[in-house]
Amino acid sequence: NGGYVVGELAPGRCSEWQNLNCTGGNSATEPYLITHHQLLAHATAVHLYRTIFQASQKGVIGITLLSHWFVPWAEVPHHENAVQRALVFMLGWFIDPLTKGVYPRTMLSHVRDRLPSFSKEQSRMVNGSFDFLGLNYYTAYYAAYDPSLKSARPSYITDPIVRKTARQVNLLTLICLYI
Repeated sequence: NGGYVVGELAPGRCSEWQNLNCTGGNSATEPYLITHHQLLAHATAVHLYRTIFQASQKGVIGITLLSHWFVPWAEVPHHENAVQRALVFMLGWFIDPLTKGVYPRTMLSHVRDRLPSFSKEQSRMVNGSFDFLGLNYYTAYYAAYDPSLKSARPSYITDPIVRKTARQVNLLTLICLYI
């Protein structure tokens, strides 16, 4: 989201209303369009590899995704649900199309027509387009339900209605929480 939501990374795009130093853009649609086309490009590359090279090279092809882990700000249902939405918007956004051929229902209900859809052929192509899945996981954050985001301008950041803390979760806290 650094390149199409807040403009911190290349190509430096974000919505004008954010008053960040961006080169233009729309944080409510571009992150979804970019990811959609990344998934289609990945599926096309996998298809080409499998049909042209895999038999002779006897190789495997996969994808490695990035996700943070989230812990509820407090052990109450609305924060626990926020954790699930945060995970869906970060990891499920990729995993569901790769394993089911469709975007997660949670995203469809929150993003609606701003989330591109796959044609039947694209869905078949994306679904199962891997021999292995990798996961890069670096840190965990607290996630809290933030009802004020319901009335915020649409953006990949506001769509999940989750406030992610800037404070990282202490690893010892995580271990103790799940033992």
